[in-house]
Amino acid sequence: MRTVDVVVIGAGPAGLSAASRIAEAGPTQVLVVDEGPTPGGRLRSQLYRRGSDWHIGAERAASLTQRALRAGVIIESGRQVWSLDPGFVLGLSGGESISADYIVIATGAAEKTFGLPGWTIPGVLAVGAVQTMLNVNRVLPGARLAVIGIDPLSLSIVDELAAADIGVAGVYLPPPAKFSAPEQPSAVFTRLGSLHRLAPNRLLGLAMKALTISGIAEVVARIWPTTGVRMAGMPLHLRECVVGIDGDDDVRSIRTRRVNTNGEPVGRERVIPVDAVCLSGGLYPLQDLTRDCLLVDVPELGGRVPLHGPNLETGTAGMFVAGNITGIESAEVARAQGELVGTVIAEKIAGHEDQSEAVITARADVEEARAAAPLTFMPEIHAGRRRMHELWCDHLGQDVRA
Repeated sequence: MRTVDVVVIGAGPAGLSAASRIAEAGPTQVLVVDEGPTPGGRLRSQLYRRGSDWHIGAERAASLTQRALRAGVIIESGRQVWSLDPGFVLGLSGGESISADYIVIATGAAEKTFGLPGWTIPGVLAVGAVQTMLNVNRVLPGARLAVIGIDPLSLSIVDELAAADIGVAGVYLPPPAKFSAPEQPSAVFTRLGSLHRLAPNRLLGLAMKALTISGIAEVVARIWPTTGVRMAGMPLHLRECVVGIDGDDDVRSIRTRRVNTNGEPVGRERVIPVDAVCLSGGLYPLQDLTRDCLLVDVPELGGRVPLHGPNLETGTAGMFVAGNITGIESAEVARAQGELVGTVIAEKIAGHEDQSEAVITARADVEEARAAAPLTFMPEIHAGRRRMHELWCDHLGQDVRA
């Protein structure tokens, strides 16, 4: 069995930053394991605009990787963690076992999806797959795509498709869920308003932000044309949902229906020729390896997450979490969380208190990154963080106000 001081699971911005910070603080054996072929996680496939500038995730991922390697971090890609036993003993693919004094779980997030007739036809892809094809493998997913879903991922992928000169037939609503009430158009427009930072220009951003004003979304939902509207080149069909995908060995078309003010499909079906479909159902924290921790349901953070404190410590001594496993946020927030965890562990290894000035500064940096984040995946993320603080205080038996 191999033994190291710290093992980090996940080589995204959170994991790489945590590992770098620990290794930079002193002579410590830090190992990062990741199932991906190259360090960087989802950051490698990210590409989105910040105003008139483009954020190229692959460049940032390379920079974070080089920093870790310079600090002496050992990075092992293409390694899957099959088990995590008490005492932080990891079982890896290939039959190897590794033990560590500290563990950082930075496994990120996974994509949600939704089923509809034809969704298993070749050519129906999740957003992450389209991003990887375009930005990592330089492969075009198709010549004319339909995007289903209204969220930060779907709107950013439209920009990426346009940059690759791929036609977008439209951005459509998903079909109503079978076992829940249909989402009303006003809720869709409110969500669109929360994504105003994704707007490619300031004027459109202001228009989208206006949708967050009380009552505006309801008015826009009533007057929005059922034929859709192009906003800065984005063909948004926010009163039309996809009810089926057609094709045999590949995608040939989608079928859509209008949506009434109650969110219900009405009227006759419309057939739209496309050769690929991109599904965007959002993200959820990937916490398979934290089953020995106390898990809590906080919808505002994205679902079920490990209970953790302000320094991202869990109820299991020596186990920390960082990045999207704590709640769905941007890559910059994940990076800052990694720095925080790395600082806390480095202080513990050095025999210092975990409320040192360095830790307090790192916690403030997380909040700064959160405030400046260009993408907000969860509209109520701040409420989710407050709820996590309350749950943590309850766990410790402390007064929330303390």
